[in-house]
Amino acid sequence: MPFKPDYEVPEERRAYFFSGAEREGWQGVGCLALHGFMGSPISSRPMAQFLASQGITVNCPLLPGHGNLPYHIHTHKLKEWVAEVDEAYTRLSQHCTQIFILGHSMGAVLGAIQAQKHPEICGMI
Repeated sequence: MPFKPDYEVPEERRAYFFSGAEREGWQGVGCLALHGFMGSPISSRPMAQFLASQGITVNCPLLPGHGNLPYHIHTHKLKEWVAEVDEAYTRLSQHCTQIFILGHSMGAVLGAIQAQKHPEICGMI
């Protein structure tokens, strides 16, 4: 189950899943977008909306402790962030056969951990 914060997260900073538009040549292609430390999914939303308009399905989780005030972060650990990325990858892989990772800062590190677990990942940005 995706992370459900016990604190207020503004709508624009929440996790999202955009199904790709029907575009020839892009069926089954997905992007796992991962925000950085103290960030939120808002950082990749414009890129995700563009990718979805081009036919690429995008999943961007909200990492535990993120999305609002910084003091929420210290109550969560790396293993929780890795678990959230694992779950987001699993959800995306149910819809897509080719997956790329788009990671910003710490999101890139979490993406690299995911790529080690899943050598079938097509690439990282």
